[in-house]
Amino acid sequence: MQIDAWGGPEQLIQRRVPRPVPGPGQVLVRVRAAALNAVDRRVRQGYMDEQLPLPYTGGSDFSGVVEAAGDGADLPPGTAVFGALWPTSGAYAEYTVFDAADLARKPEGLGFDEAAALPVAGITARVAVLDDGRVRQGQRVLVQGAAGGVGHLGVQLAKMQGAHVIATASPANHDFVRALGADEVIDYHEPGWAARLDGLDLVIDGVSAASLSALYPAIRPGGLAISLFDPPVPPPGGFEARLVGTLAVARQPLRAPLEALARLVTEGTLRVEVTAAYRLSEIAAAQETSVRGKAVVRP
Repeated sequence: MQIDAWGGPEQLIQRRVPRPVPGPGQVLVRVRAAALNAVDRRVRQGYMDEQLPLPYTGGSDFSGVVEAAGDGADLPPGTAVFGALWPTSGAYAEYTVFDAADLARKPEGLGFDEAAALPVAGITARVAVLDDGRVRQGQRVLVQGAAGGVGHLGVQLAKMQGAHVIATASPANHDFVRALGADEVIDYHEPGWAARLDGLDLVIDGVSAASLSALYPAIRPGGLAISLFDPPVPPPGGFEARLVGTLAVARQPLRAPLEALARLVTEGTLRVEVTAAYRLSEIAAAQETSVRGKAVVRP
């Protein structure tokens, strides 16, 4: 599924292209599932138009089986794998080529759909909660958009660290978010809900920079505000605000954190909620649809 010009979902075109060939350190993967992410929609709209050549094949993270390996790649043919990030993996296709170092072996106890849904959302949530947020026992953590891809994993990771987790979600998702471990769930449609909060150590916002800045009065001195999509509005002082986006987390070696996330899932400690699956031809509509947890494409 490719685009020849940046823009809306109507730009997506399904076409046949030559099967890619892995270079040194790369593997050719037969894609079993590819995740849908907000960053894929933004890239399609021209978010990185000066860095990505056209025609462009979307997809950020995926799972599948290695079909061929380039020189130096340590994942032999037949290996089930998952991973990828930067900022496109070309996984909206039957086959894709990617650096083996940014892929991990898929455990038998992890399904292909769940494995594809884990890298972007899981690594982003891990960086926000553990690496940047450094969440500790007893801290007050607010997760905005807690029923979404990053949000539903962030709630669980913060709870694992012993935090008091406050989550925002629509009423239809309140029971789902509570089941993930949220101590308090707020309907973000309620007028003035942000003004009733205080003493927050960490805010993770998956909605917008504007919604994050509305929570600044509730953040304690020394706290941290994290925006997942847009550079945050500079805070008034006393605490820090930063962006934790896909491009930032893609700079680190990914295999070890992917393996750590997969272990949490196979041990039953972390739940990856995949609630929708689409065909390759349905990506245009799927990119414009919001779902609970994650959605995947099966080429």
